Amino acid sequence: MFLFFISTCQAYEISEIGKKFIQECEGLRLDVYPDGGGYSIGYGHHLLPGEKYEKISKDTAKHLFNKDIKKTNESINRLLKRFEGKYRFSQNFIDGLADLIYNCGEGGVKNSVFYSRLCKCRFKDGKIDTSDYNFTIAAVKNLRVSEPGHITRRGKVYKMMK
Repeated sequence: MFLFFISTCQAYEISEIGKKFIQECEGLRLDVYPDGGGYSIGYGHHLLPGEKYEKISKDTAKHLFNKDIKKTNESINRLLKRFEGKYRFSQNFIDGLADLIYNCGEGGVKNSVFYSRLCKCRFKDGKIDTSDYNFTIAAVKNLRVSEPGHITRRGKVYKMMK
């Protein structure tokens, strides 16, 4: 006999404000350009094996961005699954987390000091311990800072999540 359980918890999704934030941080580049781990195009879409874009339209950039956002939403929900039933994160936190995932990848976030601290937060009666939360988001400022612009970006994400 098989039992199927349907989660009654609402999935997290980045907001329109969060999407605009990512687009502003990434900027729009219609020609392929080198980035830290290969090549990107559009709104920071990292080229995947088999993708051979050299120049794209704004419509294609939007399409790639929307695909990347869908993957980012999936990553958010995988990373926060362990907190289901314990705590519901704010939309600002979700938007900040989405930016970190979009910029660093799910693995980069999962292996970060930020995520390690988040997993150790204490929860009681549907609330997160304030000092744990503040200690956790403080790690955002240093998460995979490899470009000068990332320092400013991380500062903005930190303020968003605070």
